[in-house]
Amino acid sequence: GVQPGLTMVVGPPGTGKTDTATQILHMLFHNCPGQRTLLITHSNQALNDLFTKIMQRDVPSRYLLRLGMGEQELESEEDYSRAGRVNAMLARRLQLLAEVERLARSLGVPEDVAYTCETAAHFWLLHVLSRWERFVATAAPSRDAAAMAAAFPFKDFFSDAPAPLFSGKSFDADMERARGCFRHLRTMFQELEEIRPFELLRGQADRVNYLMSKQARIVAMTCTHAALKRREFVDLAFKYDNLVMEEAAQILEIETFIPMLLQRNEDGVSRLKRVCLIGDHHQLPPVVKNMAFQKFSHLDQSLFARFVRLGTPYVELNAQGRARPSIANLYNWRYRCLGDLPNVRESPEFQMANAGFAHEYQFVDVGEYMGQGESEPTPYFYQNLGEAEYVVSVFCFMRLLGYPASKISILTTYNGQKHLIRDVIERRCANHPALGRPQKVTTVDKFQGQQNDYVLLSLVRSRVVGHVRDV
Repeated sequence: GVQPGLTMVVGPPGTGKTDTATQILHMLFHNCPGQRTLLITHSNQALNDLFTKIMQRDVPSRYLLRLGMGEQELESEEDYSRAGRVNAMLARRLQLLAEVERLARSLGVPEDVAYTCETAAHFWLLHVLSRWERFVATAAPSRDAAAMAAAFPFKDFFSDAPAPLFSGKSFDADMERARGCFRHLRTMFQELEEIRPFELLRGQADRVNYLMSKQARIVAMTCTHAALKRREFVDLAFKYDNLVMEEAAQILEIETFIPMLLQRNEDGVSRLKRVCLIGDHHQLPPVVKNMAFQKFSHLDQSLFARFVRLGTPYVELNAQGRARPSIANLYNWRYRCLGDLPNVRESPEFQMANAGFAHEYQFVDVGEYMGQGESEPTPYFYQNLGEAEYVVSVFCFMRLLGYPASKISILTTYNGQKHLIRDVIERRCANHPALGRPQKVTTVDKFQGQQNDYVLLSLVRSRVVGHVRDV
């Protein structure tokens, strides 16, 4: 993913596609400090999962930006929207200027040097950097730890450190601590220099545009947001060097091209250096509701699947760590050499039986209930009351045995059945203190890329095959 050009990663279920994407972003951020990366996914859920993992890495939050409506669903105390990032930068400016004022006071310099980011930059050059250079020039030749500790110009500023700044035992160790203190000061003034444009730009719109086009180094959005806002990005002279696309096998071909074209060419040459597509063409394809477009025009084929079909080289992740080996055998025949990570073979939770169940997985044929199987109250709104009652009964059985509700998800292949199961749960379980609601009741499409310990699946159709024919 860090090599120039096109990189394709095929990730079967449970092999860590999201972690791979996170690591690629992490390496690009640290190995290419002058480059900006655009992160694209198909769904808000996948984008938020990936963005949360990036936040946990050592990537400063001032370089992260999350665009689109799904930002409100991001589980974070900080606001990563455009307005939220601008407000965070301005709040950080006040914190840093307060630190500069304290530093000036400790050096005996007038405190008005902390009035703006510009005056702080002059203070750095005239007082902080010059004092450090004099200190290094005098301390290095003598190699006396005691003399070095006495001559260190910022000892008053770091007097509130939890441990004594210098031990006095080793010159080299104490000098390394002094360099660490100077690195802290340099980082503080570098951050102020990055915040300086937000101080100069007075309008909120100008600050937001600067943040999006210059400041943020990892910009995340869905392919839908990229398509809707393309003209705005081009007009803003939005620039990026790398494109990382997760869930690439679920994205239409045209939706894959649009994120590559959010910036103008420079002298007829694209600035884009790397494109990394991560996905699994054996899982859900793009959704095309028009049957003619889907079957005869093959618009349900993603660019990712087209590249694989045409023989483009790709990297395939070949070890899964999500499911028991017996469950993984249901789908690992679809891949070249999908194996298991040691944790699913050796961990106790994968070796012990599930209480109350004779098998690790089982298929149950639910017959007609009250004289009917599947029903269609309105066109294409498929339901199966017998399956809904059965799957909710299994959920209640598991809850009474002590399975946590947060570990159980109920999935189905149709929206009509999803609403029916939710209705049954509200009547039977929701208000019962021993039962409650499962962690999620949703469709297979919406659950793509997520996981849970126990999954109950309702396939709905009993008269014709339905969606299973697409497998």
